[in-house]
Amino acid sequence: MASEAEILRRDRPPPPLTAEAIITLAQDPSATLPPVADPAALLAPLDHPFPTFPVSTYLSALLSLLSRSRSPPSSSLLSSLLISFLTMFHSRRFPRHDAALLLRLFTPHLSFLDRSQILALVDLILSRLSEIADPEDALPLDHLPRLFELAGVCEPVDLTVERLLAAEWSKALLLKVVALLRELPPIGRARVSDFLDRVFLQMKGVDLQDLPSLIYQLLLLASKCIHRKEVIRGILAFLGSCSKGRPSIMRQVEGTILMHVNFAVKQDPSLGQEMLMVIRSDLQLLNHFAVTVLFSMARVRRFNESSIVVLKLAVVTSLRNFRISRNSEWLPDKLREDCLETAKFVENSVLKAVNESNSGREHVVPSIVQFGFLLLENVDDNTCKQVSPGLMNIRELSIQILRTVFEVHDMSRNEIIEQCKFRIISLKPQKSMQIIKLLSNLVRSYPYAILQYVAHLKEALDYFTFLQEIVAVALVDAILPLVRFCSDLQDYIILVVRKAMFKREDTIRIAATIAVVNLICIESKSNRNEENILQESSSQASCSQQAEIPSRREGNLFLELSGLFRRCLTQQVRVKEILYEGLVKLVMSDPSCTSSILDILWPHFFQVCTEDKDFPLQLDSCFRLENGKVRQVEPLDHLLSCVSWILHQSHGVNQSENSWQCFGFSLTQQENEAGKATSAELFSKALSKIRKNLKNCKLQDYEVQAEESSRQHLLDEKIICNCQILLRLIEVLVNIVVIDLEKAESSEKLVLEKEIMEFSEFYDFVEKELIKISQRTGNRKGSSSDLLNKVNSELKEIAQVNQARTFFATTTVHHLLVLSFNSCKIYFTSRQNASQKSSESSTAALCLKTMSFSLKVCLRHLKSVYSMKREQSGDPFSELLCGDIKCLGKSVMQLVLQLKSTVEQEKDMKKKDAQGKISNGHARDLLFLSLMCLIELFKMNLSEDNLYELVTDLLTVNSLDLYLHAKDAAAEDINQNKNFVDDYQNMSCLHLFLEKVIEPLHSSLLDQSLFQECEVLAELLLITGKMLPPGKRNFHGSWAMKICQSRKVENPGAARSVFSLAIHLTPTQPDLTVANDMATELLKVMGSEDSEPEEMSVKFPVINQSTRNAISTIILQVAESCLGDLDWVISKIKAIFAYNREQPGLMTNLQFGEKLSGLELEDVLCARSESLVYLLSSFVMMNLKDSRAEQLLKVATRFYKILALVAKLQIAPKGCKQFLPSRRFQKLTEVTCTRLTSPLYGFVALVQRNQQERASQRGIINKIKRENRCIPDLIFQIEDYEKYLIQLSKMTKVNLLRHAKRSTARDFKILETKKVPVEEEAPEHEPTPSHSTSENELNRESEETDDDNIPKRASPEPIRDIVDEDSENGGDDQEILIRKKRAKMRKVVENSDAES
Repeated sequence: MASEAEILRRDRPPPPLTAEAIITLAQDPSATLPPVADPAALLAPLDHPFPTFPVSTYLSALLSLLSRSRSPPSSSLLSSLLISFLTMFHSRRFPRHDAALLLRLFTPHLSFLDRSQILALVDLILSRLSEIADPEDALPLDHLPRLFELAGVCEPVDLTVERLLAAEWSKALLLKVVALLRELPPIGRARVSDFLDRVFLQMKGVDLQDLPSLIYQLLLLASKCIHRKEVIRGILAFLGSCSKGRPSIMRQVEGTILMHVNFAVKQDPSLGQEMLMVIRSDLQLLNHFAVTVLFSMARVRRFNESSIVVLKLAVVTSLRNFRISRNSEWLPDKLREDCLETAKFVENSVLKAVNESNSGREHVVPSIVQFGFLLLENVDDNTCKQVSPGLMNIRELSIQILRTVFEVHDMSRNEIIEQCKFRIISLKPQKSMQIIKLLSNLVRSYPYAILQYVAHLKEALDYFTFLQEIVAVALVDAILPLVRFCSDLQDYIILVVRKAMFKREDTIRIAATIAVVNLICIESKSNRNEENILQESSSQASCSQQAEIPSRREGNLFLELSGLFRRCLTQQVRVKEILYEGLVKLVMSDPSCTSSILDILWPHFFQVCTEDKDFPLQLDSCFRLENGKVRQVEPLDHLLSCVSWILHQSHGVNQSENSWQCFGFSLTQQENEAGKATSAELFSKALSKIRKNLKNCKLQDYEVQAEESSRQHLLDEKIICNCQILLRLIEVLVNIVVIDLEKAESSEKLVLEKEIMEFSEFYDFVEKELIKISQRTGNRKGSSSDLLNKVNSELKEIAQVNQARTFFATTTVHHLLVLSFNSCKIYFTSRQNASQKSSESSTAALCLKTMSFSLKVCLRHLKSVYSMKREQSGDPFSELLCGDIKCLGKSVMQLVLQLKSTVEQEKDMKKKDAQGKISNGHARDLLFLSLMCLIELFKMNLSEDNLYELVTDLLTVNSLDLYLHAKDAAAEDINQNKNFVDDYQNMSCLHLFLEKVIEPLHSSLLDQSLFQECEVLAELLLITGKMLPPGKRNFHGSWAMKICQSRKVENPGAARSVFSLAIHLTPTQPDLTVANDMATELLKVMGSEDSEPEEMSVKFPVINQSTRNAISTIILQVAESCLGDLDWVISKIKAIFAYNREQPGLMTNLQFGEKLSGLELEDVLCARSESLVYLLSSFVMMNLKDSRAEQLLKVATRFYKILALVAKLQIAPKGCKQFLPSRRFQKLTEVTCTRLTSPLYGFVALVQRNQQERASQRGIINKIKRENRCIPDLIFQIEDYEKYLIQLSKMTKVNLLRHAKRSTARDFKILETKKVPVEEEAPEHEPTPSHSTSENELNRESEETDDDNIPKRASPEPIRDIVDEDSENGGDDQEILIRKKRAKMRKVVENSDAES
């Protein structure tokens, strides 16, 4: 039995737990808090400080005991504990590191808190936001997401969030808020967007060292799929505009952020895809950091290709957008400025990202190399053009990128050279040339760095014989600068070209010949440079220093490769031509080899020489008969030109001292034994003999032989070839004479000028003989009706033989033109003298022939120089031939004005004799040639500086114009202001030239019915007029408009040219006023089904029966150009709308400020489309045939496709509010339905009726098939457009099709048989059964799907609110009619197939 003391002790209540007891109890891992513990007693120690232990120790022990309890703790106790803790935390009663541990202990008990105390806890947590100074002060905020979730009431939570947003955020609070955003419950995520706006605003004050952690938290938020686009946009925009601290520190921070981004996209690929989509959708986000992000993402295999493609598209698109906006003057100026600013921004971003790649970002270097080559492969003719003065084109940008990487990063050099090698041998020639330009740039800029990769270059040279000619030559030219540093590379090139010389392909031999010549030229240039170095250093350097300089025996390489030259002399004609040009280059590079080159050429030249005193050349030996065709084997003209230039360049050089005794041949045995005559002397004598006796060539002998021969056509072809050679030989000899004329004294000049005239006369004779023989050949081979065109085409081919090179230098052509001008004055004087003698008449004819020869030579020379400048070869011979081409302008202009005066006076004299008529025709031909030379000069000098110099020279010629045109007001004005050129600069000077010279000249020629010459001047006006500013360009457009309104021009070519001037030089307006007025007048002349065609337009006399087809083609081309602009504008509107939907209400951008409104651009688009509707509405009423009808069908099809896109833009996407369509769009819809759609069906019926009428004509079947392919496409696009209008009408309750009436049947094959009787109130296009049942069924299906979201089968009955009721009455009859028409169409198609 228990004692009394034990019983009393058992019944006595347990003593209250003290703080020491709780701490001691907590030290036992298995101990728990007694259930009878008084909560008030547990909370009491928190209110009084302990002298022996800190409060945090007691609170930690208490929370540990509560966590061990099996039963849930008291909610009131937990709430009170947390409130007390927060109060002590704010009062800083314990260290912050202890507070972090205590907060973690509270976390598992938060779900047991008293719900009525949650808002009080939140208020307590937020009460000291302004006191948060470091991250530890913000520790209680970690419980906010859980407390929000436990609150479960939206309104109090919103108030709390609003309170948090309104508070002042310190840097520590900003970091904490960003970390908490991803933990917010759904009830708080609605305000994440507001938090992000505040975060990106507050980030400007964050220290640089805190940015990586902040960005990392934002990336974690984005990985939770919470407002991804906003997070990505904010990060890219902020880091792109951040310029805090030193640049080196900022680059280190960006490098850390890049690692975070790479890690994030690797862990969450969807985040990477979203980032690519955000950058691609807005080019203005593509700052330097965004570019670096793309380069960094490209290192992830999943995003390698997509990242580089996004960056490439951004660069290409920005430049293309600027180019389109610059050329489309009807677009708003704000859009044009925005496109230019965006293009510059993208370029600067890319370059900055590349330049900063050496600051700890070496991992992006492979991506930069990949991007540079991908961008270089996209270069074409359009992208190579100069975009803007401060903007690089794609080729320049890509080369600059790869150059920078090559210079800065040694690790990238091997990859760049390897990629160059691979792409040169694998890409197409056009793209390979861009890679070779990069390689050439690297070789010239960094030759010593390239020497380490000679092995790669040798591997590329191994493919020399497999490359295209132009690629192979360019590859060797790019590598040649290295041979002066690496003799091994030079030996390898020689080995490669030796092998190529023995290939069968002509192109490989040509490439090898060019490579050999260029290699020797480089070696000669290197030798001269070394000689200069030795001479400069001989007085200073010691012997040991001089010994270190490599020396070569002069001429070694030429001696080594001279055997290849002899082999080239046995190759094809083109190889020989290349060799002859190359030998001149060699002489100009190293004059000491002149004698040796002539020694090589003399035996070869001796094969075509003869001892005949009358004619020293054997022209027959230049051709060979093979397989029934005459084949040229020796380009004698190029040979003589080569020899003449070599002799000219070697003038004054002692040839005997420089002759190399290495050739084992003799000229003639007597001369060899005497040792007196050198090759240069022999060539000089031979050329002199040819100059004297070339005119003794008798073509009649060949004709007699041809008549006696049974193989007459072969001999005629041989005679034609001989004539062609003679024409070119004359040019060579005239060039020699002109060169002598430049050096001759006054007494000798008259003799040489006479010789030039005699050669010109002989040139004219040979040309006439060539035409005569061609006529004889043409009469045998074809009909006489095509003879003139055939002969003209053959003469054009003759004139363009070897157009890549010319035998004349620019200076010699200039002297020829001056001589022609002087002779022209003689001819002009003789024509005025009525009592001229026969000798004077013959002299005048000789002067005309000299002028004709000079102008033909000048025209071909200009075209040759233009092609040489495009090649940009840079060799000395090309520079000699090209010279200063602008010096020809003054002489050409003098001839133009002189010939114009001659033609006018001959017209006034009205001579009826045959001689007068021939002279007049000859003068007109010469005027045309001179104008062609003038326009070629302008085409070659379109750059601003060159054009200003050229126009300045041409304006000074008008003093002569005063002499010839004293009655001309423009000339008088020019005479009164002799120094007016100094008062105009740049474009003002060009404007004055066009106004005072070209336009009066055009009007004068138009008065004289010189239509071909007018076309040339109009082309000149169009080329130069587009370069003028809008105000001055409008002046010339108004001038052309006055001609169209006052002159009746019946020549189609002249009318087309003037019409083009009026269209293209008039400022582009959104309403196409000029084109619409002209189309309206064209309709009157073309006629329609309701009206007969007029003979001529009253408003525009230039539109008449003779010119209507040409003018209709021009206006349709204007419409096609407008369609391209509209398509581009639609893409811009889509981008703007998409941007505004993603960020509603945000109309500003961090880089550029205010963005262009999509509604503003949409109004411009609708206005332009409406004008295009009016323009096409005139054409659908015309009676067009053949190609113009097909062209109109194609334009209309493309236009309706664009209209469908415009209508689709009006439909709001899912989840967005649908607005009423704008008034502009409603008006566009109304005008389209009434003015275009309805008449278009009638036009289609007219086209098919014309097809039936012309079905029996020969060769018309293919045209009908083409037109029949256009009609179904057109009908489909119309129906697609109307489908979107129906959907939009249902959504907005606005009947957009109230003006469109459609019948129940529309057939793609519209055939007019008999009209179906209809009531008087039938729709406009009801009589033509032009609507297909299938298309109506498609529309009804779409409407029923929109209403019920259930697919239903279309009903054959018409829709009541769209289809006319009268169509229902005759449904059966109409169905029978449709069957008959389809059966007839099937027969027509079968017959067409049988005929084809």
